[in-house]
Amino acid sequence: MPDLALITGASSGIGAEIARILAAQQTDLILTARRRDRLETLAAELAPQHNISAIAIENDLNTPDGADRLVEELASRGLTPTMLINNAGFGYFDQFVQQSRDDIEALIQVNVRALTILCRRLGEKMAERRHGAILNVSSFAAIAPIPRYAVYSGAKAYVIAFSQALRHELAKKNVKVCVLCPGFTRTEFHEVSRHEKSSLMRATELTPQQVARAGLRGLNRNQFLIVPGLWYKLNSLTARFLPRPLMSRISAAVVK
Repeated sequence: MPDLALITGASSGIGAEIARILAAQQTDLILTARRRDRLETLAAELAPQHNISAIAIENDLNTPDGADRLVEELASRGLTPTMLINNAGFGYFDQFVQQSRDDIEALIQVNVRALTILCRRLGEKMAERRHGAILNVSSFAAIAPIPRYAVYSGAKAYVIAFSQALRHELAKKNVKVCVLCPGFTRTEFHEVSRHEKSSLMRATELTPQQVARAGLRGLNRNQFLIVPGLWYKLNSLTARFLPRPLMSRISAAVVK
């Protein structure tokens, strides 16, 4: 039976590149995000090019019932994903005590709650079939938390801890669970976060294609923690040994 991949946040950036790579591998796709026009354009590009099925579903995970509505939409269409790519996510750059309650709630809703619900509801079906794969997109900010991205860093750290425990639970069910931790990447992330990139951020940023290739390569190898790029691999090792206060000072200096 061919794989069917559900990709959240598929309208641009890393999610769109993951879709392109999977399509080239003859994987059928379900693309979901808020921007219907971009989803439909991507689906129309990939389906005939690779002779696959590519379905666009508009959905807003930044609502209390967004994840549940997405799962119910899949069920109503008779769609049962064998792969879940939890790519949707965003951050806001600001002092935590100055952030609005709405912004904080939105960050938790998309980065934590929606991801968890999708893993629960779709992971159950994978476990029943004893076949499936989950790739949760975290961030290098989970490894080296960034001041002024406090909620985002904390949410992405949750993704790693949650995925590690879930991986152990689902291993005997033949369901892979892996985590992708990209560093600065050339996407719309910083426009949304209201943060102008520093020169060092620009110098070390990766392309969405690099991140997508690394993520899917790691998933295929069943590698748990996937850190794309040599710069970030080396810094992830450094972060294990540096005192946490020093790591925070370094992160703050990088993003200014």
